[in-house]
Amino acid sequence: MRGMGDTTAYLRRGIREIICLALFFFTFLACEYFFDARMAEFVSPNEVVIFESLVIGASAIGFFVRPVLYYRRPHAIDATSDITGVLLVAALLLLIMAVQVQVVIAGGLVACCALGYCGSTAHANLARRFAQTPCLARAAALSYAMGVLVQVLNHMVMPAGIPQKSVLIACAIALVGLLHGARRAKLRDEPASEFEVEIAELSVDASERGARWHDDPEAKTAFQGAVVRLTVATACLTGVFAALNAGLTTSHAAGAIDLGDWPRLLLVVSALAAGVLYDLRGRSYMNIIMTCAAMLSTLSFFVLITDGNGGNTLAATIIFYLGTGFFVVFFTAKFAAISMYARWAYLWPCMGRVINNVCSILVTAPAVAIISSQNVLAAVNVVLVLFVGIAISLLGQFGQDGEGEATHGGLALATDDLGVSCEPGQADTVPLEAPELSFGDRLDGFVAAFGLTKRERDVLEALVVSDDSVQDVAAALFLSRSTLYRHIASINKKTGASSRVALINFFWSWTPQD
Repeated sequence: MRGMGDTTAYLRRGIREIICLALFFFTFLACEYFFDARMAEFVSPNEVVIFESLVIGASAIGFFVRPVLYYRRPHAIDATSDITGVLLVAALLLLIMAVQVQVVIAGGLVACCALGYCGSTAHANLARRFAQTPCLARAAALSYAMGVLVQVLNHMVMPAGIPQKSVLIACAIALVGLLHGARRAKLRDEPASEFEVEIAELSVDASERGARWHDDPEAKTAFQGAVVRLTVATACLTGVFAALNAGLTTSHAAGAIDLGDWPRLLLVVSALAAGVLYDLRGRSYMNIIMTCAAMLSTLSFFVLITDGNGGNTLAATIIFYLGTGFFVVFFTAKFAAISMYARWAYLWPCMGRVINNVCSILVTAPAVAIISSQNVLAAVNVVLVLFVGIAISLLGQFGQDGEGEATHGGLALATDDLGVSCEPGQADTVPLEAPELSFGDRLDGFVAAFGLTKRERDVLEALVVSDDSVQDVAAALFLSRSTLYRHIASINKKTGASSRVALINFFWSWTPQD
């Protein structure tokens, strides 16, 4: 397996993307928590969870707006992003100061739509950086764990009232600012018009890998099947976790538990554990691990149904948090992995969150009714249906990988166990095993193996050890940007890499030939 040093290097190069997604998770979760608290001042606990699902589901609007602008109105992105940032802060302030339930609902709707817009960008940036690396699940887990940890600390350490609300507003502003800065940095790294897009930073654009990959009809069919299976799996898993969330949110609104208290730290533990376990052996165990976590989480649903006096609510909460961390990391990593093979690649990294939020609307009301009536028979029937869907969409894939490779003429498996294939011999695919080499030995061997010139060696060394922009790398090597791009294009041609990120991945995974 890759050494810890390689993993640390990957994570360090993508720290900006990890922090941006962590800020999104914190702001989204804190906004949801605060909305529940405000709505509990006006309506009954059962109504709180209904309004919460509607407001959270509305975030799908923002998740879709950003990709549409990216592909259809790219010149409007800057202005739209600025407006969205202003709307987000204004909506959060409205949510804080509202004295009428209608105003609280309006503030929640606008805030969640704006957060959806920001979240779409944050998910896409993380996918662009990590989707083709061996530590994708760990990057997603680290983002989620950081966001949850900040939320818990803000709730338990900061004084209630203005201090906690100020942290929420400050993090929302920081999220908008970092995403805006990331876009400016990406634009600065754009190659000159006379060079191919492939030699710039890996970009989720229809002109790049996804579009070329879809030129293969068999590969396109495999991709579509993978998307269908993953969508069904995410929807069924959402049914389990949304039902649990509905019951616990009702208890929270009634004052029986506090969902922001110390048990929420278990989300951090479960997310980090999920990231490590999911990345084992090229993420080949993700499906079975997620299925086991869903089965465990179902126990808390039956605890809520059969617990007449609320004495076991804490136990249900603990089980729920342990499973939720696995679920969030699962759909975040899965959709990020397949996004690199989609024609509208910017859309897909956030689709797990979209499916989760939209399906929650459909699940919440029936779940509240079942829990309120303590109808165990109805719960068993629903859970059986959901687990059939999970088993077919996840566990049913184990016997399909070999068949898929044969069907597609031996095309290499590209996105873990989803059955998605890419061109054979492509340098973007990261092998799982790499010998333990010092950086100098690896660099010397790589240069000799591919016949790189001395200047190309200097360029390669600067690219693989630095996360600086192309502009900064060119300045450090005393080159113009156009000259640097020529060197990168030459290196990519000799190694078969299709982008700067692919070149870096290939360098760290390259194995010397005896």
